[in-house]
Amino acid sequence: MHSLAHLEAADAIIRAGVRLGARGLIVAAEGNLSIRIGDQLLVTPSGRRKDELSVADLLLVPIDPGDAAAAGDPNAPRPSSDIAVHRAIYRARPDVLAVAHAHLAASLGLTLAGERPDPEDLPETRLLLPRLPFVPLLPMGGPEITAAVVAALVEPPEPLATAVLQERHGAVTVGATIEAAVNRLELVDLLCRVRRDALLIGASRRAR
Repeated sequence: MHSLAHLEAADAIIRAGVRLGARGLIVAAEGNLSIRIGDQLLVTPSGRRKDELSVADLLLVPIDPGDAAAAGDPNAPRPSSDIAVHRAIYRARPDVLAVAHAHLAASLGLTLAGERPDPEDLPETRLLLPRLPFVPLLPMGGPEITAAVVAALVEPPEPLATAVLQERHGAVTVGATIEAAVNRLELVDLLCRVRRDALLIGASRRAR
């Protein structure tokens, strides 16, 4: 039987997944969400749409896996392929209680073109997302990208970053709630879409 904390976290993750899907910020089985519950985390499964999940689909795993990573049924549902990033963030940032990741289409296009949006471009992001460190393209799920994302989130000065832009891999955001983390994903998406549109308008004017 699930605890109240588990059920509340599961409900929050399910609602966050539906919200991301409704806004077109996730497609197919991409993206992942998690919430810290004590020394464990509730995380979305690999290979499943994140906007069509139930409580039974979510996985409760230790933040520090120890030897547990080598055990278990190989055919059982697996946590997100980015589980190492989530675990490392929680270990490095005790203030973080939720992590969200999505392959935001506008960010993929911008970073593929070598562009990096600046939070100073918009008053909303200047106020609510003043820092947006950038992580270059690295193998997904590998130790290099895990280390790079965590380094970006713990680098001084205070306040520490709450979002990281990844080259051709979307963004990772954190918060005290999953709602706060998803809010930050939406802000990164807004910033990238506005930057993309500004570049297109500028190019159109120059072509006249």
